[in-house]
Amino acid sequence: MDTCTPFASTVLNIANLITLQFTVRQDDSLQMPEHAGSMLRGAFGVALRSLTCITDLPNCKDCPLKQYCKFPSIFEQPALQNKSVQAVNPYVIHVPIRSQLQSQLASVTATSNSHRVSASDRSAYTYHKDTYHKGDIWQFGMTLIGSTTTETALIIKAWQLALQTGLGAYAPYKRATLLRVTAGDHILYSNADYTKPSDILAHTTVKNSPHSSVTLDDTHRLNELWQQLQTTDVAARLTLRFLTPFRYQQDNRIVSRPSHLDSATFIASLYNRIRLCQDNHSPNQSWDIGYDSYHDFKDDIVTLDIEVDVAANHVARRSNRQQRKMELYGLQGDIHLSGDGQTLSRLLPALLLGEQLHIGKNTTMGLGQYRLIFMPMVH
Repeated sequence: MDTCTPFASTVLNIANLITLQFTVRQDDSLQMPEHAGSMLRGAFGVALRSLTCITDLPNCKDCPLKQYCKFPSIFEQPALQNKSVQAVNPYVIHVPIRSQLQSQLASVTATSNSHRVSASDRSAYTYHKDTYHKGDIWQFGMTLIGSTTTETALIIKAWQLALQTGLGAYAPYKRATLLRVTAGDHILYSNADYTKPSDILAHTTVKNSPHSSVTLDDTHRLNELWQQLQTTDVAARLTLRFLTPFRYQQDNRIVSRPSHLDSATFIASLYNRIRLCQDNHSPNQSWDIGYDSYHDFKDDIVTLDIEVDVAANHVARRSNRQQRKMELYGLQGDIHLSGDGQTLSRLLPALLLGEQLHIGKNTTMGLGQYRLIFMPMVH
């Protein structure tokens, strides 16, 4: 008898999507910036351009070879010929998450209501300037979409160069070594220093293990969540715990106050995010998430009880291109979706895919990153 759930087959057959996990050893002491995603994206872009650009022009706009160059097609998606479809970039960066929040995620169980985060624990959501000392090991992730999935060798090479050149906003940059790259259970790259990972981990401090985003091979967790929703005999709750701030545009303005957030429309915008990624980068292979239209998706969402427990968390970042500091207005915290198990089961494929694609604006630098948590309702 086939025991594979319909949910698992739906999610795991999404084409042209891969999530890479990078393991890094710090060679020079690095004080992480308030928002690591901007730093990582900037370092990756500089390295990728140095590997691919042959004209040395100051920007790509006037380059006669830009349509043949891999840099703009990977790093900055050119405007589509189909003007009715908004262009989105074919990658998402998953930033390293503070260990305190990792502990909260790991401690969530199906028998307690400990998934709620008290106000005193809000500091776990913010990016304090942690220091990675020489020898510390840390991790981050990157999801690739569409044709970018065939460029993993180039992308890994770019990250190697970025880390060797060094990280940070100012020179001298802090060097690091790429130890390992994995995609699910597959090892795509392994440094000679990583031949005995247990020995390395025994003699170094592992800083900020990456948020364990769902990979396409993580059938155990996918099926476990689906089964939990199917077997609950009472209303259930799925919590979107935002590990980084999300930036959501509503009425042509970025929402900067929790009271201004239209929560149902915000969650429903995940459908449009998924479809934009598919239309841009996998137009010939439909991503089956169980819904054929935005309206059907939102109709299920509006039947839920949505509890918003978020606060303003404005992200400061430095733009090396503009040589100035910038502030990105965002919100961060938990959004709880409560309702019957069948409705939440229908939404589950899209919500899990959203862990990889994120939600809102500036996803390429790690914003809108969340972890999905199941918890039965306690009466």
